[in-house]
Amino acid sequence: MHDLNFLRDPLEGADFVLALVMDKLPSTVAFVHFYDINTREFVVVRAVGPGATKAIQTRTSEKDSLVAEAMHKRRAVVIVDASADERAQRGRWAMIDNTCRSLVCAPVEQGGRFLGLLELSNPRDGGPFKEGDGHALTYIGEQFAEFLAARGIVLHPDRLTPPTGIVALKK
Repeated sequence: MHDLNFLRDPLEGADFVLALVMDKLPSTVAFVHFYDINTREFVVVRAVGPGATKAIQTRTSEKDSLVAEAMHKRRAVVIVDASADERAQRGRWAMIDNTCRSLVCAPVEQGGRFLGLLELSNPRDGGPFKEGDGHALTYIGEQFAEFLAARGIVLHPDRLTPPTGIVALKK
């Protein structure tokens, strides 16, 4: 995570974090969101996985039950059986070309200030996410929050197109 501090801007940071989580917690789908304080919504700025890039620029209210739970707890929410949880069947999750079986959602916040959100779906090993995965994603979110707090948030639509390097992560 120390390499994060050498990146130029928040979107490069999002690319780095996306690559890191896909390496350390291999998953079928991953989303990186930034928080839009003006609309009180989380905006998907980076995504990887089958159909996931369709969700870029998708907005989710801070009042969405899954997001609100993660932000309130200030740590990752792990949903072992996402197929039985309606929160994993709507919005950005309904856009992907894959059924969400297990999911983890972690806050990117600093001192109660919302900065973003990290989400993963369907571990590549076929099993569900475990609490340890949630702890790891929470740690990454904390480090990313420090970076974003220093660099700011970028939500300009022209900058939110998926970079070509992310597609290579779909192993």
